[in-house]
Amino acid sequence: MNTERLDDKTIVITGAGSGMGAAMAKEFASRGAKIAIFDLNDEKGKQVAEEIQQAGGTCMYLKVDVTRKREVEDAADMVEEKLGKLTSWINSAGVSRMVPFLDCEESLWDLTINVNLKATFLCCQAAVKRMLANGGGTIVNMSSLSGKKPSSWQTIYCASKFGVQGLSQSIAKEFADKGIRVNTICPGIVHTEMWDRLKYEYAKKRNLDPEEVLPYFEKNIPMHRLVDLKDVTNAALFLLTDSSAYLTGQSINLVGGEWME
Repeated sequence: MNTERLDDKTIVITGAGSGMGAAMAKEFASRGAKIAIFDLNDEKGKQVAEEIQQAGGTCMYLKVDVTRKREVEDAADMVEEKLGKLTSWINSAGVSRMVPFLDCEESLWDLTINVNLKATFLCCQAAVKRMLANGGGTIVNMSSLSGKKPSSWQTIYCASKFGVQGLSQSIAKEFADKGIRVNTICPGIVHTEMWDRLKYEYAKKRNLDPEEVLPYFEKNIPMHRLVDLKDVTNAALFLLTDSSAYLTGQSINLVGGEWME
């Protein structure tokens, strides 16, 4: 069991009111990191922060629209004021819909690109600016298997996640000699609240019963299981620490053997 401590880390995690972001916030706080949750859902964001605090961890919740530069910058300033110098940033906020290409509305394009790509861009700018002043740091951007592998009915989502890949690699190259590392995690299917909704959309695509969707994925993944939240936190832990000191501009494919590139 990996028992590595994170006592020297101050970590911003966007979208940490639920799903992968919440799992990472709880795990890293338990290892001594100081956590700042950025989310728009007050109820869920506060609940995760309170759970962490009740368990003895250090965590603050900030209601932040990560698609707005000023809100991101102001929140980042507040984190450093309250928790200390920023060392790490994880961009986990995201949205996903499955819609046939010709049925995609312009509004869906705007929403998906804004949350998945523009917000990652704005948050990386905020992080890099402060990490340059602090002598370095680590950024982990949550991408997806859909950032490597195209998929029908997910055109806009794929475009946003392919964009995250290019964005991350470009930032990684520019700041590699400044002590700032930028990497991505590309999970396959993680059973979170998002997939509780997406399974109905995927069922229409494959003409399946919604309850058959996740077992269908399990059957077709070489390891025959979905991504566990622990898989995500373990990968992020590796990328946040000196265990990955020589890695930047790279991506970890958490896909159980489904994609090998």
